[in-house]
Order: sequence, then C-alpha cells, then structure tokens
Amino acid sequence: MLSRAARGLSARLLVLTILFVLLGEVFIYVPSIARHRLVFLEERVDAARIAALAVEASPDGMVTEELRLALLDRAGVSAISIKRPGTRLLVLSDDMPVTIDATFDLREATPMGLIGHAADALQNGGERTIRVMGNAPGDPSDTVVDIVLPEAPLFASMLDYSGRILWLSIILAFVVAGLVYLSLHWLMVLPLGRMTDSLVSFRRAPEDAAATVRVSGRRDEIGLAQRELQVMQRRVRGALRQRARLAAVGAGVAKINHDLRNMLATAAVLTDRLAMARDPEVQKLALPLVAAIDRAITLCTHTLSFATGRLPAPRRASFALAPLVDEVQAALPIDDGSIDWRNEVPPELSVTADRDQLYRAISNLTQNAVQALACQDGGGTVRVGAWRDADDTVVEIADTGPGISAPVREKLFEAFSDGGRDEGTGLGLAIARDLVRNHGGDISLERTDSTGTVFMLRLPDTPDQEVVEPQDE
Repeated sequence: MLSRAARGLSARLLVLTILFVLLGEVFIYVPSIARHRLVFLEERVDAARIAALAVEASPDGMVTEELRLALLDRAGVSAISIKRPGTRLLVLSDDMPVTIDATFDLREATPMGLIGHAADALQNGGERTIRVMGNAPGDPSDTVVDIVLPEAPLFASMLDYSGRILWLSIILAFVVAGLVYLSLHWLMVLPLGRMTDSLVSFRRAPEDAAATVRVSGRRDEIGLAQRELQVMQRRVRGALRQRARLAAVGAGVAKINHDLRNMLATAAVLTDRLAMARDPEVQKLALPLVAAIDRAITLCTHTLSFATGRLPAPRRASFALAPLVDEVQAALPIDDGSIDWRNEVPPELSVTADRDQLYRAISNLTQNAVQALACQDGGGTVRVGAWRDADDTVVEIADTGPGISAPVREKLFEAFSDGGRDEGTGLGLAIARDLVRNHGGDISLERTDSTGTVFMLRLPDTPDQEVVEPQDE
C-alpha cells in the first residue's frame, strides 16, 4: 500500500507542490536580500551622520581618541566624510590606511543594480572594504555622507537573513504543500481512485452490478465523469446481456434448425404435389404456398450465418418490383378490410437485387406497419411506392399509424427492441436493415408523427457496389 501511495498521483502532487513553493520563495528571496543589504547600508549611513554631528558639536571640532574610536565602532565604519556643495570634510577616520575594493552610491540605486550588488556581496564572502555614499535622514539633498566600512558585518547579516528565509521557506513549503495535498487528495485523488477501482472491478466482472461506479452529487468535471462512466458501464453491461441472449438464441436455433429444415422439406414435397392438381383454385393457392416454403427453407439454410452477423452474399438479378410487393401483400393478415393496401410501384420499374432478401426486408417493414395500424381503431393505410434516383432505387413504405415514440426511436434498429409492443421479438427492423446493407444500401426513418410513419429503403443498382457489412447492435 505504501509503495502504491509513493507511486501514485498524491505523492507526485505533494512533491510538485513543495518544489513550486520553494521556487516561488526563490523569486521572493532575491529582491528581499537586496532590500536587506540596502537597509543595512542606510543604517550605517545614518549612524555615521550621528557620529559626525557629535564631532561637529565639540568646541573645536576635535574629540578625544577614546571618543573617536567609540564613535567609529558604534557606527560600524572605518571613516566618515561629509560632502557639502564646494566642501568635503573628513570627520572621523581610522589610523590604519585601507584599500577600497568597491564604491556604491545609494542615491543612484536601481532594483536590478541592488540585486547584482547583493549577489556580489555574497560571492565575495565579506572580504572587501567598500565605500558607500548616501543621504542621511533630515539632511538636505546636497549633503552627502561618505563612509568606508568592512563588508564582513554586512556579509554576516546577509547570511543570517538568508538562513531565516530558508527555514521559513521550507516550513511554508511543507505547510502549503500539505494543505494543497489534503485538499486535492479529497477533491480529486480519492474520487479518481474510486473510479479507477470501479473500472478494474468492471473489467474483471462486467456483468456484476456492484462494480458500477457510484455517482456523487458534484457538479464539476469529476461529477460529470462519474455520471458518464456510470452510463457507459450500464450500456456495456446491457450490450453484454444482449449478446448473451443472442448467443443463447443462436444455440437454440442451431439445435432447431436441422429438424425444422426436415419438416419444411416434407411440406415442400406435399405442396409440390398439391401444385400439380388440376383444380385452378388449388393451383392459385398452392403456388404462393410453394414460394413461401422455399423461402423458409432458404432462410433456415442461412440462419446460422445471419446469427453471426455475416449474411450470405446477395444473388443479384434484375426483376420487376411491383409483383414482389404483391407477394408481400398476399402473406400479410389484411383480409378483414380494415387496412387499405396500396401498391404504388410503377409496373415497369425493375430492381437489381437478391429477390428473397429484398422480399424479407420489405415484408418486415410492412408487417410492422400492419401491426401498428392494428393497434388503433379504424385501421388505416399502408402504401408502398418506388422510384429511380440516379443509380439507386428508392422504396418508400408509409403508414397512417400512430407514429413511433421518442424512446423507441433511440433503439429503432437494435435487435430485440420491441417497439413498445408486447408481441414480437424486436428483430424485424434490425433484420431488414442488415439485408439492405448487405446490398450496399440502407434504411432510414424519414418521418414519424401522429399522422403516420415513413421509411425509406435505398438500393444501389450496380452489382459491384461496395457492400457495407452488417454491424452488431
């Protein structure tokens, strides 16, 4: 646990905060140490001016040797001169001659110059003798106090000040870093850690609802991330459950498919014999029945391929579309007269497609329309129209039903979406779209409201049209 915390975001945040605070203290220290040096020298100038006044107040401008040494020691200087317009007076001086290593005029000090002079003082280690000129408080601006002093006391004072600043900076850095660390750890690191743990648990057991991230009441980016992560986890879990159901359906279909094909083969033999009857009425009913059983056998043959999302390549052929729509009408339960069927496909319009797959696509769409009309009083109208649009054939399937609700529209083409009805499996639109996409076309919902629903089916005519593989929903 300790190693994880040391490698985690919290430890990095703590270290970075300490470094940034120390860096900020460096920017504060540089001008402050220059200011400290300036104040030190100004105090020496002021003390030297007081010593000079003591000498000037004596009757003959002379003081005893003991007083001279005492005044110089109290002022912390080696020599004091007073400059006035036209005159310069050496007030006090040490007996030992000195060599001046540097001269500084406090009247011409600039911020950058003071910083540079402070750096020089620290670099030379207090071994120089310097000369300083400046104005004392209360003196006219043309009265200049000129002093000579060793730099060692200044260097010692600057070192002491730097040490105090260093300790203060370290204490401040750790205090600020601790406060920032605790605040950000509570505001960010802990919520992110919980989200990370939830993601790890979700990866290990995505079907476990306990692995879903908990959403707090926060309104910031963390709260938004929690809410979006929870939605994503629920959707992924729903998709996994749907895939599990699809796998179960596929397993069941694989077991049923063999026996169902045998049953349909027997029915096909019997309907073939029925179609050979001489009675015209029997032949009229037998021919559509034979075609329906043939389609059912073909569907059983390709059922497992469809369940895996890989449909068989369409066997394209050119044929008239209007008779296909009539065959779809014959298989729909609309004989009670409550539903008005309108086949508005031009008789001369031909389409290049797989006839069986197109039949299934149109049948699924029109069957949904018939079921929607059956849910409302008075029935309604189902209309199928078609026309040419450049190199495409457009088939329009419209009804005057109650329309599709907004929640259903969000999952309109998803498998096992029941469309708000209790009956059915919710596969009709998903199968129809996959069949049309298998031809390189697509299905779109053009309009739906209280006056009805319109679907648009678009098919390319060119056989070499790029085919869009059906996508798993």
